[in-house]
Amino acid sequence: MNYQVYLKKRGRWRQLLRYVEQAGVPYVLEVERLDTSKSPLTAALEFRETPPEALTLPRVGEEEFDWYVMFADALDVRRLVLPPPPALQAAAAIYDKAVEYGIEVNWIYGTPPMTRPVDVEQVARSIRPTAARIVYDPVKAKGTKEIYRTIVALSGYIREIYLSNRRGERGPRLPPFDPIGRINFVEILQALYLIQWEGRITIRQAAQFFDELDLQLRIGSEVLETTRSVGVSKKVQRRVAEVLNELMQ
Repeated sequence: MNYQVYLKKRGRWRQLLRYVEQAGVPYVLEVERLDTSKSPLTAALEFRETPPEALTLPRVGEEEFDWYVMFADALDVRRLVLPPPPALQAAAAIYDKAVEYGIEVNWIYGTPPMTRPVDVEQVARSIRPTAARIVYDPVKAKGTKEIYRTIVALSGYIREIYLSNRRGERGPRLPPFDPIGRINFVEILQALYLIQWEGRITIRQAAQFFDELDLQLRIGSEVLETTRSVGVSKKVQRRVAEVLNELMQ
């Protein structure tokens, strides 16, 4: 499991990028709708000094996607994250276009029409398994049981998991290991280790907490290192086993 950091291209994002550079980890950049009247090569010049590892895009149509995939290619970005289109045909067209450029597409899971495991499986069957890769955001889950069920059922499709926390259903994204957060990410990381999930872990927190970035990355690394040495707690083992039994039935 590799760590990276989530940034939004707005306000003082370049100041926040300094924290990422100091931590020495890659970053994912969320871009709002860009000016597609410009050449993709021209638009890419703004990011040449510190290009992102991946781009998160707004919902775009098939024709607009052509511009964005050329923009990503100019940046040598090999992965795009975006909301799934409403139709399978459009998803297939976007996937095929990205493949031409050697770029991977990851859909944002939980965004209609891809809101259930069966939706992901339909994309995998109708197009191909590599076209059903997703990004999962546990903070949007209704509870711990849903998080466990999703990561176990869709572990083969999840390429990236966001780590952020909240006190309730709303409010700013807290650091993942904040003690007042409602998600126990120590247990979630243990569960991911137990099911042998291999993917990217993305720290996604509100801008006001970026001074804690190094601490959050250190805690996450220590959790995984301790898990490798000591093992997974019986509580986590039991929860994963329960989900596996439900899925088998």
